[in-house]
Amino acid sequence: MKVAIDKNCIKKIKDFKEFEYIYIYDDETIQELFKTNLHCINKRAAKDIDVDINLTNYEISSIKKADINDENWKQLPKTKENTFVIIVPNYNNDHGDYNGKTFLRNCLDSILNQTYRNFYLIFVDDLSTDTSVETIKSYKDERIHLIKNKRKRYNGGSRNVGIEYAIDNLDFDYFCFLDSDDWWKDNTILDFINKRIYNNEMMTLGCEGIGVPYRHYNDVECYEDLYALNNKLWCTAWSKVIRKDKIVYFEESTLMEDRVWTYKLADNLDFDKVVNSNKLCYCWNRTNIDNSVSLVRSEFWDACAWCHIGHQLQLITQMKHKEMIPKIQERINQCIDKINRGIYQQY
Repeated sequence: MKVAIDKNCIKKIKDFKEFEYIYIYDDETIQELFKTNLHCINKRAAKDIDVDINLTNYEISSIKKADINDENWKQLPKTKENTFVIIVPNYNNDHGDYNGKTFLRNCLDSILNQTYRNFYLIFVDDLSTDTSVETIKSYKDERIHLIKNKRKRYNGGSRNVGIEYAIDNLDFDYFCFLDSDDWWKDNTILDFINKRIYNNEMMTLGCEGIGVPYRHYNDVECYEDLYALNNKLWCTAWSKVIRKDKIVYFEESTLMEDRVWTYKLADNLDFDKVVNSNKLCYCWNRTNIDNSVSLVRSEFWDACAWCHIGHQLQLITQMKHKEMIPKIQERINQCIDKINRGIYQQY
């Protein structure tokens, strides 16, 4: 167990033998740091480490935020062997070349090769005309459930198909999502998720952009901050792991389903039961320039933009978390302005 401490609580801790303590420092001198005889990390870098218990006032990705004066602060919730449903919507992504494999095979291999094996993979194909269905059938794994849409559903509708199928047919605890041209960074991601989610309602995942010169971390201090962020990644389905009873459905017949879905999901959560991780778990593939709904423009795209505005207007009439409404209204105004100026983008 790793415990993060600082100068405000170090004097109250008597025994440093039981756990691994990480000292988070601010303006302490090097001499003061030597005296702690602990692993020391500056507060500016502290958010990039994962710890079990955070006793500091600094932003750190942790399972539990506690106060040194709390009774039994050392006690963590018991871990369990959660069962995950991983939903992958797909349309014509059995192409490309990354590490010698197509985008789709990179996605499938990253899931099926996970060291934590307690999951189902629901693959929803949205009328592909390439070799996607043949490829998924070539994986002889009983955890795979293949669904072929009978009509066009796009990403949002295809995810809804997977959600409904899972709820009606499978016994599980959490939903995960991947896009079929993306993949998990390594084969320990699901094990990491299972160890840290601790029956919380949701967990956010850090992401690495592939083909772009940056990395992004979904590492806000509290979940209320998420809906206030104006970036392209926080509103994606694949950046979240969601407890079964908290799932909400996506908007359909549109290419812009993620952001409104994220607002709806936030409105359905207890913000204190969200785990934010900055660990790089997800590889967001930006090299797929031929088949990305966020990069390809069309008349349908323009129609979806207005549909997206309408969905937001509907949502603010129904929300429980009223504090979110001003930010969404600001977003609506920005969308309208950008559409009128011809510069609208999906997120």
